[in-house]
Amino acid sequence: MFRSLVLFAVLVPAIFVAQPAAADPRGDQLDGKLYAAAERLEQVIEDYNEARDDLRLTRSKQAALAARTRPLERALAAQQTRIGMIAAIEYRNSGAGPALAVITSTSPEDFADRLLVLDRLAAQQRAAVGKLNTARARFADSRRALDTLAAQQEAQQHQLANRRKQIEQDIAQLERLREHSGYRPSTGIRGFKPVFSAGQAGAAVRFAYAQLGKRYRYGAEGPDAYDCSGLTSAAWGRAGVALPHNARRQQGSVHRVSRSELRPGDLVFYYRNVRHVGMYVGGGKIIHAPQHGEPVRVDNVDYQPVHSFGRPG
Repeated sequence: MFRSLVLFAVLVPAIFVAQPAAADPRGDQLDGKLYAAAERLEQVIEDYNEARDDLRLTRSKQAALAARTRPLERALAAQQTRIGMIAAIEYRNSGAGPALAVITSTSPEDFADRLLVLDRLAAQQRAAVGKLNTARARFADSRRALDTLAAQQEAQQHQLANRRKQIEQDIAQLERLREHSGYRPSTGIRGFKPVFSAGQAGAAVRFAYAQLGKRYRYGAEGPDAYDCSGLTSAAWGRAGVALPHNARRQQGSVHRVSRSELRPGDLVFYYRNVRHVGMYVGGGKIIHAPQHGEPVRVDNVDYQPVHSFGRPG
């Protein structure tokens, strides 16, 4: 009896030590530090995407403004040429002006005609000068706007470079953590195939499904790699609907729907600050690009805390 009690006393601590730690309630395979690093990286990546979208918009505005400025430059040059011609004509025809017209006129009628010509030429010159000044003012306004946009673009480029540097540092840290933790990426739900419908939503779902297994790369929108908002924007872009390459901005550009209204093609947004997005594909499932080191895959719609649902188009 004593020997049995001793054996029991030895084995019970061993059993508790040998048992693995409880699974993370979030359902992922990362330990606390690894999960936190992955979350932080995803937030920085979405900030990067937002800054990059801002830069694209600035460049687009700058190109449009430059296109409007070129005709102004031509109009300015034309007005300057016209004023020069009017001045030359007036000088040749009138010499010293009204006084010369009196001396050289041969009759009262000729004198009146000459004064009328001079007045008309002066009016034309005044009108041309007025147009020239207006064109110059418009040109100066456009130049100032271009300079402002250029300064904004330079600041955005600097911001983008800083974001990129931070992302690369975070990726290196994440890789080190994963190497030490023996991390293996989740394969998600295998064998699920959506029912493909007609229309834009069906085209978006079909595209997303065709990307399964492709790698995650920050800032990528295909064709070989994606990040979360890059996948959804590429899928709906294939269906003819433009979406910004940023989860938070996508959430602000779609029509809100409830969980009970979900249908394939709708977008599912995650976390309180909306830093992740996936595409609902029916059956309580989403297709998404999860995070660095994990391929495009199928997961349950509640794989992480849901923020809201939206429908593009």
